[in-house]
This record gives sequence, C-alpha cells and structure tokens, in this order.
Amino acid sequence: MKPRISRRAFIGATVGAVAGAPLMVRGAVEQGFEIGLVADAQYADVDAKGTRFYRKSIARLGEAVDHFNGRDLAFCVHLGDLIDREWKSFDAISRPLTSSRHRWHQLLGNHDFEVLDEQKTAVPGRLGMAWRYGAFSHHGFRFVVLDTNDVSTYAHAAGTREQSEAEIELTQLQKAKVRQAKPWNGAIGKKQLTWLEQTLASARAATEKVVIFAHHPVYPENEHNLWNAAAVLALIERHPQVVAWINGHNHAGAFGVKSGVPFVTMKGMVETADTTAFATARILDDRLVLTGHGREPSRELKFRS
Repeated sequence: MKPRISRRAFIGATVGAVAGAPLMVRGAVEQGFEIGLVADAQYADVDAKGTRFYRKSIARLGEAVDHFNGRDLAFCVHLGDLIDREWKSFDAISRPLTSSRHRWHQLLGNHDFEVLDEQKTAVPGRLGMAWRYGAFSHHGFRFVVLDTNDVSTYAHAAGTREQSEAEIELTQLQKAKVRQAKPWNGAIGKKQLTWLEQTLASARAATEKVVIFAHHPVYPENEHNLWNAAAVLALIERHPQVVAWINGHNHAGAFGVKSGVPFVTMKGMVETADTTAFATARILDDRLVLTGHGREPSRELKFRS
C-alpha cells in the first residue's frame, strides 16, 4: 500500500504534501522554482567534540530559516539527523523552525533514533511525518523521500525481529568485507524497494522527472553509503526519469555523476564552528542550480535527457 500523505504540521511548518496529479502552471517549469536544503543539524545539548559543534546548530538552523524566509520557496527539506541524541533535543532544535513561513519535509536519519528503545517507533511522528517514506508532485517533478534506516541495527528496539535480522545482515556484510558495512548505516528493505520501483514507474507514466531525497548516500563509493547501494543504483539506472539524488549523512560532503545522474551529498550543518552549511536549489526543466552557503559549495547539475 502506498504510504498516505497528509497535511500534519511540524512545529508550525507543514511537512506533508497532497498526493496525486502534478501541479502544472504554464511556464512554471521553464522559469523554475526554488527549494531550501539543510543536512544534519544534529543538535544536542553537549559540548563540542572534534569538528562537531552540537549546541551551535540551533543558531545555524535559525540563520538558514531566516534566509529561506526571504525567498519564494516551494518547500524546504531537512535531510535527516535533526538531533544527535536524546528525545529532549527535538524540543530545542524545533524552535528555529517555528518561525519558518515555508513547509518543511523531514527525513529520518540514524541519529534521530538515538533515543530510548521505547521511543523509537514515535520518532517519525515527533518529526511530524505521516509516513517513513513517501512522494509528492510539484510542477512536473516527483519528489521521493526515502527511509534509508529501514533495515538497520539502531532504528528498531533491541530484541525485535527487525533489529535481530539487521544484526545478522550487518555481520554477513562485514564478513564479505563490504566497505559500507558499518553500524551507523542501513539499507532499504524489499517492501520499500518495491514501492520505489512502482513510484518511479508511476512518475514516468505521468511524464514527471524524479528527484530523490535520502539520508544515506549511494554514490560515489564511500563507507557512509547504504548497505544495498548497488541494488538502489541498479534500480535508478532502469528508470531514466530519475534526474538527481540528494542526501546528507556524510558530513564531509561528496559529489559524483553516474549514468548521467548527479548524486549530491550535502555537508553537515553540525560541522560548522564559525560558518554554516545549507543551500537553495533552483529547479529548471533541464538542470538544478544549487547555491551553497558557508561550507556548502554551489553547483549546476545537468539532468540526463
């Protein structure tokens, strides 16, 4: 069953979107539209460690919201890891978002599950998410939101079937010396992969281009990638309407192009002592123009035809 999309609010900003036919406005695709992007605010009320400045994320996210408020954006996306640890962190990092005039789409990150076992199933709801993964259409584009923590050792309570199966899979991958077989990574499960295949086919039938948002990367090769990155890449190659993949998780950032598809890993906001890291993206019919702020570089991503 396709995940239901609602209009539930998250701390004053709508995170849901109405499913169904694309919103087509004459000239809108040619002129483009703009969105806001942030990765890994990863707030916690703890001292800085190494290059991670956890407490500063409240101010950093507030600065991004202020900038976004001054622009005409279709929506904003936070690419996972809104918190670093502890349920109470959600309350503090939520405050900057209350002043946003734009709707926000939250993604699930591995650190968002660094809470008590009995709280794990409530994390999506705390983020205002009506689903763990889903899709919505806007001006001829289908935006896909993935849950890359679907199969993982951290997103499910200890002793559950899901957690035990993930432990077994991780052990097998480590024995096979898979580079990204790390406990902070995860995989997209079979059910979600089937849904993704169906969603991409539906987008193609509707002549929509597809931009995928995820927390974990799949390309270029890196120790932070999804456990089953190869399977996801193969699926993308079968669907030429996929024109871009944007993710967080690897705070250092990364970029690569495979089979004509640009893959962008945005830099982590938590890694900023005296600057910031966020971006706006103007989406045109044939490309995406990313304007970076602080550590995030600007790029022009040409879509495959």
